[in-house]
Amino acid sequence: MHTQKFTDPSELPPVTIIRRKRQRTMRIRVRKDGIIVSGPSTVSKKRLLGFVQEKSGWIYKNWSRQLQRRQMLDELRDRYRGTLLLRGDRKPVRVVPVHKLRKPVLVENGQDIIYRHESGNGSSQDRCGPFPSPELVMAFYRNTAVEEIPDRVAYWSNRLPFQPSRISIRNQKTKWGSCSARGTISLNWRLIKCPAAIKDYIIIHELCHLRHFNHSRDFWRCVETFYPDVLAAKKWIKKNSDEIFSDF
Repeated sequence: MHTQKFTDPSELPPVTIIRRKRQRTMRIRVRKDGIIVSGPSTVSKKRLLGFVQEKSGWIYKNWSRQLQRRQMLDELRDRYRGTLLLRGDRKPVRVVPVHKLRKPVLVENGQDIIYRHESGNGSSQDRCGPFPSPELVMAFYRNTAVEEIPDRVAYWSNRLPFQPSRISIRNQKTKWGSCSARGTISLNWRLIKCPAAIKDYIIIHELCHLRHFNHSRDFWRCVETFYPDVLAAKKWIKKNSDEIFSDF
């Protein structure tokens, strides 16, 4: 592996070169920390850098898009500081110090989420005061998802002509859900952040994969039979996925 850094800021971001014996074609990945160009071990570093230059227009476009995305997420993170996203709504986190509390806890309470912690010992500190740790927040989300999502899957399973063999709530990094050849439906715990309609769409989408293990026309007809407004759901997901998967 070789890393090439361009000293002129008007040029490309940092480029990392990777050559692999089993790779057959040259590829470029644009990541937040730079560019990765990979290719067969028989291709020279000079040729790989030339490939980067050939694709510079595409790279700049994607690099700029990622910078805009990170800026947008930073603005949202600042705007929504002190809240958690649950079922499509932002709920304020109300801090309640408790003397001699054994361990901190998050509890939903109507329009608020209560954060109880040992007085004088917050999990983390920012300008809004103590805030639960990322681990505690994830545990809260996941536990809520485990309590609620299987019931919704059961609701739709009883209305569709096919049922899963098993339901799994997982921490998928980029996927909303998946369906295995054995009939297991795996759903991302982050669905608990979504409005009910989006949660239903993802559940129906994965249930329809039990019959159509692809994205063929027949598959989409199946989805639209039980969820007619597929286009609106796709638009919502495209607009909000970054925020939801960024976990703030």
